Amino acid sequence: MPILHRMTLALLLAAGGVDAALAQSGYYQQPAYRDQRAYPPGYYPGKLVQPAQPQPQQGFSIRRFFGAQEPPPPARAPVSRPRRSAPPPAAVAKQEKPKVNPSTHVVVFGDALASYARQGLDAHFSDDEDVAVVSKVRSDTNLVRSDPADWPNFIKTTLDGGQKTSIAVVMLGTNDRQSIREGEESVEALSDRWKELYRQRIDAITGVLKERKVPFVWIGLPPMKNSKISDDLVAMNEIYKESVRRNGGVYVDIWPGFVDEDNRYTDIGPDVDGDPAKLRTNEGVFFTRAGARKVAFFADTEIKRVLGLGGSATATAPDPAQNAPADGAATPTIEAAVPPPPDAAAPVALPQKPLVGPVLPLTRQDVAPGGTLVSAPPKLTGDHAYPVQRAMRAGIAPSSRPGRVDDFRWPNP
Repeated sequence: MPILHRMTLALLLAAGGVDAALAQSGYYQQPAYRDQRAYPPGYYPGKLVQPAQPQPQQGFSIRRFFGAQEPPPPARAPVSRPRRSAPPPAAVAKQEKPKVNPSTHVVVFGDALASYARQGLDAHFSDDEDVAVVSKVRSDTNLVRSDPADWPNFIKTTLDGGQKTSIAVVMLGTNDRQSIREGEESVEALSDRWKELYRQRIDAITGVLKERKVPFVWIGLPPMKNSKISDDLVAMNEIYKESVRRNGGVYVDIWPGFVDEDNRYTDIGPDVDGDPAKLRTNEGVFFTRAGARKVAFFADTEIKRVLGLGGSATATAPDPAQNAPADGAATPTIEAAVPPPPDAAAPVALPQKPLVGPVLPLTRQDVAPGGTLVSAPPKLTGDHAYPVQRAMRAGIAPSSRPGRVDDFRWPNP
C-alpha cells in the first residue's frame, strides 16, 4: 500500500472510527448472511444460535497500523474471591409455653381498650403458672350500634360453651359516644333518654354474669386527650358503676392513675414501679405497654380481693350448686363473701397545742422593777445596747419573749 494511501487511512481512522475508515478503503466486506435468505454455515431455521460475544475494543496503534507485531499483553494473575459465608439462620420468635392445668382463669371481655387490659394482665401473671388470662375481646364492636342482645348472648355462649371462668373482667364503651336508634328515631348521645337506654344494655351484660354466678370486675374508662370526650366518659362511668354494684360486681376506677394533680389528662406518669413513664399513645386514646401494666395493676388488686387470693392464685371457679341460695334467701353478693379489711392501727397520741396563749401587746411600754413606767428613754449602753444595735444596724430581730405571739417554740409553754 502506498505511503500516501496509508496516511489518508490513518486520518480517516482518527476522524470517523474504524468502521468508516474500512468502508472508505474498500476493506470492509459485508457478511454473506446479511441477506435474510443466506445463512451462515450450520444455521437452519429454528436453531438457536448463540450471539457473538462483544470483543473488547482496542485503541489505535501506529505499530499495528504499519504491520509491526504488538507485544502480548501481560498475563493476569488469577484473583481469588472470598467465599460467601452462609447467611445466619433467621431468629425464631420466642413462643410462650401454655400454662399446664392452671387453677384460676381470668376471662377478659370487651372492646379495643380491653385488649390492652388483657395484655397488661398477661404480663402481670406471666410468672404465675396457676393463673391463665383468656381473651374474649372483640375490638370492632360497641353497644349502641349493634343488637342490644349481641354482647349478652356472646357472654352466655362463652360461659355455657365450656370455658372455665374463675372471674370475668369487662371493659367496654370506647366507641359508644354515638346516637342510639329507638324505632325510627335517633336518640342523641348522652341525652337523658340515651342514658336510660344505655343503662339497660349495661344491665343486660351484668345481669348475665350475675345469673351465671360468675364473679366479675368492670374496669372503667380512662380520661382522653380530648376534654369533651373525657366529660362524656365521666357520665358513662357513672352508669357502669351503678349497674355493676347493683348486680353484685366490683367497679374498678382507673381514672386517678392517668391524670395529673389537677385531675387533667396526662400521658406521662408513674408506672407500676413508681418511675415516670409514657402511659398513653400519641392520639390520646390507647395505652402504651407501661399504661397497660398500670391498668392491670388496678384490676389485679380487685381480682385478688374478690377471689380471696394472697401472693399466688390458688382459688378455683365457684361451684353454682354450693352457692345456690336457700329457699327464700337473697342471692349472696361478692362483697358478702369478701372478708372485712383488718382494723387500722391506733394513731400515735401527740401533745396538744393550746388554741390561744397569753395575749401580750407588742407595743406596751417597759416597766421598771418597782412597777412604775419608765419615762426616760432607755440607755443604749451595756446589755441594752446590743439587741438594739443588732436590730437597727444588722437587721437581726431580737429573740422572742416566752408567751409572746412570736414565740414559736413547741410545745408552747
